[in-house]
Amino acid sequence: MNAGKYNKKIDILKITPVLDSAGFKISEKETTILSAYANVKTTKGYTLIQNDSDFEKAYTNFTIRYPNIAITRDMIILFNSKRYTIEYLNNVDNSNIELEIQAKEITK
Repeated sequence: MNAGKYNKKIDILKITPVLDSAGFKISEKETTILSAYANVKTTKGYTLIQNDSDFEKAYTNFTIRYPNIAITRDMIILFNSKRYTIEYLNNVDNSNIELEIQAKEITK
């Protein structure tokens, strides 16, 4: 494994709602679950056109060393001041060495 390919810093955040005394959501609290270095690859425009996809479906792949804590799809990735939703998690080769995270940028 080439450790030099993990050269981009990402944070994985857990979002928890903050409730008022009546039980209504008033805000959200962000907690950093994991800070890690990742190999980042984005879907190229040519690939989207070739597969007849639209640019709304452009994904970014983050590959990190396999963490010792659970990462779930309801968490958010923070990278380069942009937020990404986790769409897919893949334990590469089921070897617990690398975790591939396919994510989509939040644009709202």
